[in-house]
Amino acid sequence: MFNRVFIHELKSMTRDKMYTFLLVYPIIMAVIAYFLVPYLRDLDSQIAADIVVLIFVLMNSFMFGAITGFTLLDDQDDKVLLSLRITPINVKYYVAIKLSISYVLGVLATMLLILVTGFLNSISLIDFLFIILLAPMQGPIIALFINSFATNKVEGFVFMKLSGIILLVPIAALFLTNWTELLLGIIPGFWTARIVSMQLLPIEFFFSASWIYFVIGCIVNIVIGLLFFKLYTKRVNI
Repeated sequence: MFNRVFIHELKSMTRDKMYTFLLVYPIIMAVIAYFLVPYLRDLDSQIAADIVVLIFVLMNSFMFGAITGFTLLDDQDDKVLLSLRITPINVKYYVAIKLSISYVLGVLATMLLILVTGFLNSISLIDFLFIILLAPMQGPIIALFINSFATNKVEGFVFMKLSGIILLVPIAALFLTNWTELLLGIIPGFWTARIVSMQLLPIEFFFSASWIYFVIGCIVNIVIGLLFFKLYTKRVNI
């Protein structure tokens, strides 16, 4: 069953323009970051360079989630989900695989971005792993968020823009260091932003270890993801 769905998605990547963009996008972002971040550092704008790195890391998962969300809307419009009900393939399993592919591509894209910006030289290996594993969790959440409320591509575009605004909220993690940071904890991207900001700012934070933010971040992302997955499956009746 997994092989069938996986092969189908690979074929879709060669036919679907959105999927093609999904593969090209990380390269475009990496090239931009490769030149932009060193340029900002040469201008003695280290804080600007750091914010750019953070935004690019968050944008990676956002774009993968948004495009995956639109492919799910395509499946809904083309009656793919309805057709799968009469096949041995479980529809929820099919959706989960699409979301998993989005996550894996997000991990690879985030890894590439960190390498080309030179940010890896500023962090430990364990924090590098925390970031590349945690940041892409936003992708499936954004895809499910769009599909939990949108019934067509026009509505999907509106909810994508809304999720894009929420994407900017975690940047406040660079400026909050006490218990008030927990007010942003419901935003999935906050926990990634906090781990990144711990590497950028030589100050004390509410939690002293990055692994605490990683663990809590995983829990928050999984809980929110499951909530939206339940809303989505209920809306499309699968």
